[in-house]
Amino acid sequence: MASTTTNPDKALVRQALTHGSVVLALAVSLIAANSWVHAMNNDIGRYTIGAWAFLCGLAFSHIIHEWCHYAGARLAKSTLALKPRVHPLFFDFDLEANTSRQFLCLSLGGLIGNLLLLAAIISYAAPGSIVSTSLLAAVLGQFVFVLMLELPVSVEVITGKDPLAALTAHFGQGGPLFLRAALGGVATAVLVFLLY
Repeated sequence: MASTTTNPDKALVRQALTHGSVVLALAVSLIAANSWVHAMNNDIGRYTIGAWAFLCGLAFSHIIHEWCHYAGARLAKSTLALKPRVHPLFFDFDLEANTSRQFLCLSLGGLIGNLLLLAAIISYAAPGSIVSTSLLAAVLGQFVFVLMLELPVSVEVITGKDPLAALTAHFGQGGPLFLRAALGGVATAVLVFLLY
């Protein structure tokens, strides 16, 4: 387990302000990019903006996913350790101190966060815009990626398996598991670009 801080409230505020600032900066850049793309007459500029929107979608997905993991765990009154320095994975979940129900709240919270973000993107995306298409491709692709990585563990825990045993067995597959999940995410993103 990573080292913890002696002032968890201060650490939480630090993490929230940093992650929130990143989300705000990316959102502002996407609004600007959406305006610029309409004024561009060359494909290189449009594709560059599309690539930026895709990266923003990945960042949004990760941040929302982790904060919804945290929210699920906190709602279940789980034992957590906040990292003292700003980090993309900003807390540790104590598998030994928490119950299977608390683990499921943590696990499913992250997936619900991805679904909520996906619903928001679909609701506000402008069809035909490279910014919207790239954002949707990233968010949907990332959702498929985390679904393939995390849902099997949650299903095992729901059926009565110990969370640590389920995690060890699933992630013990190593590289092939991550490769399958990455290919699933990439294939999903490509389909969005082809069909949307």
